[in-house]
Amino acid sequence: MKSNILKRVGVIKTIMAIILFTTTLTSCSSDDDSIPNLGNLQVQLELATGLSDISLEGIDVSITNTVDNATLNLSTDATGSVTFTNISVGTYNIVVSNATDDYQLSGTANNISVAIQETTTTNLEVNATNFNAGLVIKEVYSAGSGYITLFKDSFIEIFNNSSETLYADGMFIANIFGGSGASGDTAVYSILTDSDYVYTDVMSQIPGSGTDYPVASGQSIVIALNAINFKEGSTNPDGELDNTDATLEHYSIDWLEAQGLAGNAFFELDNPSVPNMTNTYMFEGTNFFRLSLPASVVLVSSEASFDDSNIVDYTAIGSTTTYKLMKISVDLVVDGVDILDNSASLEFKRIPSTIDAGFSFLTEDGAISYTGLSNRRKIDETATARFGRTILLDTNNSTVDFEAINFPDKYGYSN
Repeated sequence: MKSNILKRVGVIKTIMAIILFTTTLTSCSSDDDSIPNLGNLQVQLELATGLSDISLEGIDVSITNTVDNATLNLSTDATGSVTFTNISVGTYNIVVSNATDDYQLSGTANNISVAIQETTTTNLEVNATNFNAGLVIKEVYSAGSGYITLFKDSFIEIFNNSSETLYADGMFIANIFGGSGASGDTAVYSILTDSDYVYTDVMSQIPGSGTDYPVASGQSIVIALNAINFKEGSTNPDGELDNTDATLEHYSIDWLEAQGLAGNAFFELDNPSVPNMTNTYMFEGTNFFRLSLPASVVLVSSEASFDDSNIVDYTAIGSTTTYKLMKISVDLVVDGVDILDNSASLEFKRIPSTIDAGFSFLTEDGAISYTGLSNRRKIDETATARFGRTILLDTNNSTVDFEAINFPDKYGYSN
């Protein structure tokens, strides 16, 4: 009897042990199931080296699960931080993209792992691109520096406002026709009323096949009328220019003579060491590449093309002279600066406001011949500090962007 009781007790203990073990397993399984398969991802934005004065608050941050492509979006707090809570574990790609009126912020990070019930923190570097980036006209010098030199030392300088190397190959430089506001002048748009165009009497093209004329970030190319050292033989060398460092020069004599026209060896002096611009248009009454005094200039896209259908007649009221001008669509103009006679010359604008909302000038009285005065684009101090490299003002308003300086600043501002 006693033996049977013990056997029963043993069986009961065994059953209880099995029940306890099963319960424990069930309990453990239940505890595991109660932990959500979720985690957190904190993204801390940091400005790339060289950037400053850029707020990281309110920046759009997007994360995408690399398995199911589910995407979530949040904006950063005042510290540039954002936390995505209770998201599925796995790997994520992060994209930052935010635009202001002045610049575009961007950054990416890929395959960031999020573990269960953990907060993953990743620092993401963001860069900024300023919207006013590209090739801009940095300086226009046409006043001339002296009696002997006259206007032979004229030049136009093109500056790269972007953060990457750009190529000037194929772009056009055009002198814009029209009275500048001096006594007796006629406003060009009082005769040619279609302001969808600018009108040139002299235009040339930068040669090259696409990569021959690179312009590095913060650097310039200079296109001179004559790539000559005018300091040599001068009694005032400090007041003259040495243009032998020009990237390109104008030389029209051979081109004109090939058309049965006469060139002007007095104003055009070929430097065989400096490549020549490609002549594309010159009104027959002109026998050398010249800039107006003062000169309004546009830089035109390499995508432009011109033929006789673009030529229009211009005859001022009361005049017997008809100019044949090449019209250029404003849609093809990359940059332009309107330089007029004086501060009261608004009605004589030669470039529509869609390209240049204002205009620049050299002196109030318009007396600029042989003064050595030049029109130079100003530095954008805010953008320069923000992006850590020289950036020039480009508000499409020459009244704001340009200033008169006492002597040319060729290759000035170069980083």
